[in-house]
Amino acid sequence: MTERLSGEFNRGYTRALKDMKESLPNIILDLQYHRKRITPKLMKEYMECCINNWEQLRESLDGFIRWNKQLDGFEYFPGEK
Repeated sequence: MTERLSGEFNRGYTRALKDMKESLPNIILDLQYHRKRITPKLMKEYMECCINNWEQLRESLDGFIRWNKQLDGFEYFPGEK
């Protein structure tokens, strides 16, 4: 039998999924601008970057994930302060 999860956990999980859904079009445009193909490997790297920076993404209104051509990978960008 599965343990029932708290409402707070469910709302946070739902909010995170909605945030990912909202940011995905910008990621796709960013990758197209840098002439990068959207592949399962790149999407996995994007998800890893989001997971590694979840606190900043949650707390900052201006921060976002972007493609960094010099690093050849995704990075968290804090935005304007």
